Amino acid sequence: MRTAIAKGLVYGSVLVSLAFMGSACNTTKATLDTFANFTSSTSPESFFTADGFVEDSQKANLFTAVVYENLQQDIARGNGEYLTSLGILLNVPVDRQDEFQTLSQSRYPVLYDSNRPALNTTLLATLTREWEATAK
Repeated sequence: MRTAIAKGLVYGSVLVSLAFMGSACNTTKATLDTFANFTSSTSPESFFTADGFVEDSQKANLFTAVVYENLQQDIARGNGEYLTSLGILLNVPVDRQDEFQTLSQSRYPVLYDSNRPALNTTLLATLTREWEATAK
């Protein structure tokens, strides 16, 4: 019972913190909508370990949800701190970061198709699939 309450408090704290960050950083409605869509489709328990840390498998998803628009700009440019950070979260080797960034930029029209609403989970699935295909 206490573990469930603690997890709920941690989850609630993260959401409140992100909301404050979003308002302080002048985040647009689209970013908050993307984050809301992602978090509503994921149960709070799958985000965190028993110790209250973000699960390794969820770090890239949570990161992408929070920095979605900044990441979009970096992918369009083909470089930047958000794209580099995503590469690290996806375990792209340091010596292949440039290749990952070039691939990401070349896939921009697919990742951010204006004819369909973009979700960070779709973006990550597409980018991961493309990257793994080149890594083989």
